[in-house]
Amino acid sequence: MIFLSKDMFCADVMSVPCTPTDVDNITTVTLSDGWYDDLRVTRNVTETLSSEINPYWDWDTILHAKFNGNTSAGNVDWNYREVSHLLIKRKNTDEFQWITLDVRKVAELKDFNLKNIDLTAVPGCEYQYAAVPIIQGMEGFYFQDSVSVHSHSLMIADRDEVWCTNITDNFLDNTSVVPNSLITTMYDRYPTVVSNSAANYEEITVNAQFFPTDGGTCTIDLYDDKKRITYNQKAKLFLRNGKPKILKSMDGSVYLVYIHQPPSDTAADNYQNRKLSFGAVEIGDIHSEEDLWEAGLISETVTEEWWNRSSSMLQHP
Repeated sequence: MIFLSKDMFCADVMSVPCTPTDVDNITTVTLSDGWYDDLRVTRNVTETLSSEINPYWDWDTILHAKFNGNTSAGNVDWNYREVSHLLIKRKNTDEFQWITLDVRKVAELKDFNLKNIDLTAVPGCEYQYAAVPIIQGMEGFYFQDSVSVHSHSLMIADRDEVWCTNITDNFLDNTSVVPNSLITTMYDRYPTVVSNSAANYEEITVNAQFFPTDGGTCTIDLYDDKKRITYNQKAKLFLRNGKPKILKSMDGSVYLVYIHQPPSDTAADNYQNRKLSFGAVEIGDIHSEEDLWEAGLISETVTEEWWNRSSSMLQHP
């Protein structure tokens, strides 16, 4: 019998174990002195071991190197030093129109760490979000993921605050506004309609009550007048702070608005049960980067060179 090496039946520090090994705080992986076809590292310790390496990335994948002429072990096929900017884009799964939500100038590796909130997503929709590298002034491959949006609240948000409530009639009654004038003349049976404006927008009426909640449960005693009044006053200050806002209902209606009719605070049933009613006017296209940027509702880095002009239905000078 010939023993090929001392670690044929046991292991030492130079061998690769055939079974999962519990080692804490692994921060580096080094391969040397050999030819390697594939290396995959995952957090999923329950994954079935197989001679075929799983080719798909998931949330547990840490790195996957295929050694196709390089040592890249990420889920992108470019070197970060080649990237000048990273774009975050979004589109409805059923549509082809992308809008840009964020632009990050890339100078070092940490610039790829992006964390943001998409205030413009519509409840009930499924979206594709994409990270897009800009290489030599051109868009690279779109690295995409799907997200379904669900909401059981009325939401009102500006660039600094987000307020939600499910205590609402959710009607969002709206009236279309298309300014025109009727001119009747002495000898004509029908009036002449004169419309000299391109204005065409919605006016929306909102009725809601605002109480602090946690998981749908009110977190204050409604009979504690001091706390109730303080919170209600904060809600009213938010509604009349003069900033453009996004208004979203439970059924998926969404508007880019300005609250032009300040809230009225009225009692419902008793003096402690307060209802706020206010009017909002549509001021832009919720699908236009230009309109959202001017309203301060997407990243300030999404400047003119990143706008998709065809997404805006408004005429801007």
